[in-house]
Amino acid sequence: MLKSDKNVPQYRTFDAPAKAAAPHPQDTSNVFTWLSFDWVQPFLRVGNTRQLAPEDMWPLQEVNRVGRLAGEFKVVYEHHNKGILTSFFAIYWGRFIVLGFMQLFTVLADLYGPGYVLGEIIRAVEAPVLDTTYVLQLIGSLYVSQLVNAFVKSHMNYMNDVIGIQFSSSLRSMLFEKALLLNASSKKEKTAGDIANLFSIDVINVMSFALSIHQIWIVPCQVGFVLYLLYKIIGWSIFVGLGVVAVILVINAVLAIMLGSEEERLFKLKDDRMKVVNEFQAKIRQLREIELGSIARFFRIVIVLISFMNCTPVLVTVVVFATFTLWMKQALTVTIVFSTLALFKSLQDALVNLPIVIMAMVQSLVSAKRINDVLLMDEVDPANVSTPSDPIAAVYAKDQVVLAIDNASFTWDTTATPTFTNVNLRVTRGELVVLHGAVGQGKSSLCSALLGEMQKLSGSVFVGGQVAYLAQQAWIQNTTIRENILFGQPYDRTKYAKVLDACALQSDLASLPASDRTEIGQKGINLSGGQKARIALARACYSDADIFILDSPLSAVDAIVASEIFTKCFLGLLAKKTVLLVTHNPEIIESSAVARTLLVQDGQLIESTHDSPRTRQEATPAVTPLKARTPYWEESEVVEYPAPGPRHEMLVTPSLRTPYSYNAREMLYTPREPVAGQSFEESGRLIADEERAEGRVSKEVVVAYLGAMGGCCTFVVIAFTTIAMQVLKVGSDLWLTRWSNESEGEDAATFAASSELGMGIYAGLALGSCAMITLQTASVFVYGLRGSQKLFDAMLSSLLEAPMRFFDTNPIGRILNRFGDDVGSCDMGIPFSLGPILFEVSSAMFTLGTTLIITQWLGLLVLPLLVVYYKYGAFFLEPLREVNRIWKTTRSPLISLVSEGIDGSTTIRAFGDKQLRRFYRLHHRKIETFCECRFAYSCINQWFSIRIQLISNTIVALILLSIVFLHESLSPGIVGLLITYGLSIPGNLAYLVNIWSQLETSMISPERIHEYINIPKEGERTSSALLAPHWPTTGAITFDDVSFRYKPNDPLVLKNVSFAIAGGEKIGIVGRTGAGKSSLMMALFRMNDHDEKLLGPVDENGENFSVGERQMLCMARALLRQAKVVVLDEATAAIDHATDKVLQRVIRTEFATSTVLTIAHRLDTVLDCDRILVFDQGALAQSGTPQALVAAGDGIFFELVHEGG
Repeated sequence: MLKSDKNVPQYRTFDAPAKAAAPHPQDTSNVFTWLSFDWVQPFLRVGNTRQLAPEDMWPLQEVNRVGRLAGEFKVVYEHHNKGILTSFFAIYWGRFIVLGFMQLFTVLADLYGPGYVLGEIIRAVEAPVLDTTYVLQLIGSLYVSQLVNAFVKSHMNYMNDVIGIQFSSSLRSMLFEKALLLNASSKKEKTAGDIANLFSIDVINVMSFALSIHQIWIVPCQVGFVLYLLYKIIGWSIFVGLGVVAVILVINAVLAIMLGSEEERLFKLKDDRMKVVNEFQAKIRQLREIELGSIARFFRIVIVLISFMNCTPVLVTVVVFATFTLWMKQALTVTIVFSTLALFKSLQDALVNLPIVIMAMVQSLVSAKRINDVLLMDEVDPANVSTPSDPIAAVYAKDQVVLAIDNASFTWDTTATPTFTNVNLRVTRGELVVLHGAVGQGKSSLCSALLGEMQKLSGSVFVGGQVAYLAQQAWIQNTTIRENILFGQPYDRTKYAKVLDACALQSDLASLPASDRTEIGQKGINLSGGQKARIALARACYSDADIFILDSPLSAVDAIVASEIFTKCFLGLLAKKTVLLVTHNPEIIESSAVARTLLVQDGQLIESTHDSPRTRQEATPAVTPLKARTPYWEESEVVEYPAPGPRHEMLVTPSLRTPYSYNAREMLYTPREPVAGQSFEESGRLIADEERAEGRVSKEVVVAYLGAMGGCCTFVVIAFTTIAMQVLKVGSDLWLTRWSNESEGEDAATFAASSELGMGIYAGLALGSCAMITLQTASVFVYGLRGSQKLFDAMLSSLLEAPMRFFDTNPIGRILNRFGDDVGSCDMGIPFSLGPILFEVSSAMFTLGTTLIITQWLGLLVLPLLVVYYKYGAFFLEPLREVNRIWKTTRSPLISLVSEGIDGSTTIRAFGDKQLRRFYRLHHRKIETFCECRFAYSCINQWFSIRIQLISNTIVALILLSIVFLHESLSPGIVGLLITYGLSIPGNLAYLVNIWSQLETSMISPERIHEYINIPKEGERTSSALLAPHWPTTGAITFDDVSFRYKPNDPLVLKNVSFAIAGGEKIGIVGRTGAGKSSLMMALFRMNDHDEKLLGPVDENGENFSVGERQMLCMARALLRQAKVVVLDEATAAIDHATDKVLQRVIRTEFATSTVLTIAHRLDTVLDCDRILVFDQGALAQSGTPQALVAAGDGIFFELVHEGG
């Protein structure tokens, strides 16, 4: 150990040099492994031997890094008149041309089998002598073409996914940067919940359409190719079918317009719901009902669209065959029938894609507009404030002025009356100026004006140096205390220790389980108001800024701590700094150490000056500290560490340059006795890692979801319609086989009779299949929506009954993710996956079953390939499932950072551009973590796609080879049916696994919702929980030997507290900061002049009111309830003394018969109470009337009264 300062222990740590990043496996692959995605296989092996972790994901290649992508996109976006889609195409046009050619090739390759090979093989079988060589050549050419097609499709999809990763990263980065720069009026219009929806839904919608843009011209080309081939086979009768297609397309277009309108409404309702979730009000159920109504209307349109999509080929086939046989009087030969059926299957694929493209286009345009609206919203104008780099700075430099307002007027809303008119202010270097005034007069607004946050209507503002800002409602990050204080600055032990001492944080750190490594909850939920304010003050002090704008940092601390901070911080540590301090404290306002005071009243500043000493160090504090305290860091024991420990991810300290971690052993303070069974880091950790299930979605979750859908009745309905649909479909195909065999060689009379009968039977079976398709689709969507609603209600009820500990340990972003992405997946994702998977599973089973029955023993050759198919599927799905789970857990930190950044955007901006850039980099890292999972997901899918295409094409080849061996025993009609079914197998098998993986991905959402449904409830649900509305009747309270801690293994914050309060008593509760006053209330509750008068809106978190006004609103709410027990926890901390006196008089009058528990740092607030409870270190130290406790002449209360004057 080295000692360079006798008071501060110095440490030398020896960290191992950082390992160089391993090369990406794709970059080191050879041609074969690159083509076949074989470089993915080691990752899959890991995923099949153990549960994958986030660290197992490949790091993104340099070309996919967010900083680079976002910078390029932003330049192009500005150049192209701020159009998202035009900017996208300007960047990626080269790759899109390549993708266009690849997609055209896949369309032609897909048509080669049904358009040419099928007809040639049927004609060869119908010939008197089979040309075996020619048939084998056809089979070989088909096999090779489909193999090449498989490689092209996989690499095309991979290229699409990479473009999607890059595009979505750019959009998210731009949205976050914009969110941190929005001005007050813009933030009022777009809340954190709105921005979260843009991140999780709209970005995906825009990306999906951009990646499917080729479908706009590919689908018409595909339809044109198919129609040309059909015309060659069945002549002009195809145009009758084309008329049917045209009518359906018109209907689809109208439905798509309706769909777009309903989707825009649905997005708005989702925003409203997420906003309410963020505020957590009871109104959420009402908004959910409205949203469900919109989803139901959306689903009705979707059901009609999907029904048309699936039934169009059947309807067209019926119309074309009827025209061909009944009108044109032509015989349906085997070649005509099965070539037509196979081509209609290709037509169906094209028509399936058409409404998807239409829906994607509609969704994308709506989402692109929503994103663009945010990107074009007003930002904080940098021109609001002049800086030392501006020419005007020279004027102020002569007089050493560092803060100036010259004849300026400010407003929050240009349509409202200005908050300040013609204001003037001068603050010189090193001056301490106090700002005070009544509630709602504009003290915080003046601070905002100096920071450039308010809209400047006239005049000028000058800020001549680096600023540190503490907001009235202290902004605290969800990280450790140390990281909150460092705020990205390098760690300096000496300076850090002095800042802690000046901000009176030593005793707080000593009482915390992991000292300054203790993790702080979302918005500082596990800290008292005074602790939050002092940590924010320490952050400002540690920044070593030139100018300190401090908005009410002492309002939530007691007199002793306030005096200590005023002496050590404002008169000591910041003695040579410029400080603008907002306070209601009369002792500070009248202190001789204060050069000037400014009274804010009616939009003007009234200045008062004091006769002050030459320097702040010479000033006499307003209140003399009770006893001199030795700095905590002088008392600290020297701790020897044998060796440096590993870098701990929880202890990441983002510096201004990099967001990387520091060594966990470089800590200044250590607990005297670590908590048993826990490491030092674990004892201070608050936010638990997001839980992630392992393996397949559990049977319990599946049963619970099916139960929510309707149980056995739902299962029977969906199973019956699915089986009936396939039975009727196969029946219609078998009837066509028989009919086409019998129709060849018939005379005219027999042909006419058989045509009418044959067409009637075929039409009945085919249209019956269509009816079942519609019923099955409707059943899945209706029951799916019912299931989603029941899960939502159960999760909401569980959350409303959850203990406060749950909200301490789960950030709001994680909860928003459950109510946003996961509920959305249950609403839409599962129904849109479940319907197709039931269709594909049943279709594959009936198709393969029919094929194997016909080919008899030769069909057994297919069974080993089906086993290989199953093995590959299981090998593929296991890691894919885990990647999806990790992917979902990476969304929560991303949304939490967005929410946290928006809440603290004013503070972040106040600390300067370096902090903005640091948060951008931190956001980039979280995006990259999210995209690493997306990249792994894509690579796994393409690895499997190539292999499944190889297996399925081999199955097709075997089926076709069986025809060569069995052609003498098979009729031409059966041969045609075999080829048609065989050609459909590759698509069925590939789509089956893809849609299965999508369903498994979607089913993770009910799994995650199920976790929240099973949150432990707050206390036991007994009959005592359902008491009469007027309980309690007297308000008597008894604490009998109560001990209380916030989480298991934490130290007790209340220790064996016992007291009794008679009904109607007025009790004051006092004690130093952190003594356990608010914890007492937590234990009690078992969990913490407007134009429009009372009809005026309250923004999210009450942002359109000052903190003092919010406290008065809460007081009004308490008065209206006429409760028998009233708890006031620092209820007037942000209110000036005159208003406080009025409120205390109202409390005494209106709550005369109620039991009132008042927690306060201002002693005059509790001096008229019947009794005082004094807490110290979690224990009840004193109890008695105020007069008796003062008359005792010693004790904690006496000391507090003495300190408070």
